[in-house]
Amino acid sequence: MVQLTLPGEAPVKLIDPFVQLFLGKDHLTIPGPREAYRDEYSLARWPSPDVVGYLFRKSFADTPEARAAQDEKNRIGSNLDLWLAQLDRYNIAMGGVGLSCDDPDETFDRLSPHADRIFVTLRVDPHSGMRGIRRLGDLASRYKFIRSVQMSPFSIYPFLHLNSKEMYPVYAKCVELDLAVFVNVGFPGPRIPAWTQDPIHLDEVCWFFPDLRVVMRHGGEPWEDVCVKMLLRWEHLYYAPTAMAPRHYPQAIKDYLRTRGGDKIMFAGYWPALSYDRVFAELSEYDLKPETWPRFLAGNARRAFRLPE
Repeated sequence: MVQLTLPGEAPVKLIDPFVQLFLGKDHLTIPGPREAYRDEYSLARWPSPDVVGYLFRKSFADTPEARAAQDEKNRIGSNLDLWLAQLDRYNIAMGGVGLSCDDPDETFDRLSPHADRIFVTLRVDPHSGMRGIRRLGDLASRYKFIRSVQMSPFSIYPFLHLNSKEMYPVYAKCVELDLAVFVNVGFPGPRIPAWTQDPIHLDEVCWFFPDLRVVMRHGGEPWEDVCVKMLLRWEHLYYAPTAMAPRHYPQAIKDYLRTRGGDKIMFAGYWPALSYDRVFAELSEYDLKPETWPRFLAGNARRAFRLPE
């Protein structure tokens, strides 16, 4: 077992709210329609994660070692037993995985026996109207391990922002079902207009739905200061630094985590894009208060997603 080494602390069972699991596929794909893209680079690479490859140094991706590592991640991510074994290896009590309302019941049935290890964030297309709302209600009533609805504005086409009128029936249903909302904020990795993920749009959502639990994810850059200001304002608003290695968490987020944000910011591993070995190594360099570690690594996620102890 690989454990995160914390100064003067006993090992903590982690909650990772964003772990990719792609059953029925041999590799990870990016959600959203091809029609949302305009540039030739993205069109040639959709729907693979290579649509965001322009962000990284190509030397990292084009080596035999990197290809072998990716093949191993694909093998684990497409095999439920190997995926669960990886959670065990890294002392992760529960992992959050994304499914879609369009996925067949058989996929949910396959995961149900592992509800003590898995919770689901369900992708709902706001453009589906009441058809999508009814499907959400049906699935949530039958599969209690559905704990949140995920919104990735970059993958919704035609484009919407987070307080668009089409979103409000989804938010209302989440309040009714006691589900959290797990949303992308900040410039999208794919070349999609960034206004769709400006976190300021959540300010009105949190005002209109004061009981709605909202977890911002994917960094929020370059609006990280706005994220912190809103975390201070809204009781049920949280932040998960998915898509970011700990060394690259925004400074405003690190400062907030070390001070007043111990109850608001939660761990997120972002496997397979980031390896747990790297994430743990970089987190071990953090100088958090002893009482902040268990909240950051598990407690805040349990509270935001209503997970069992």
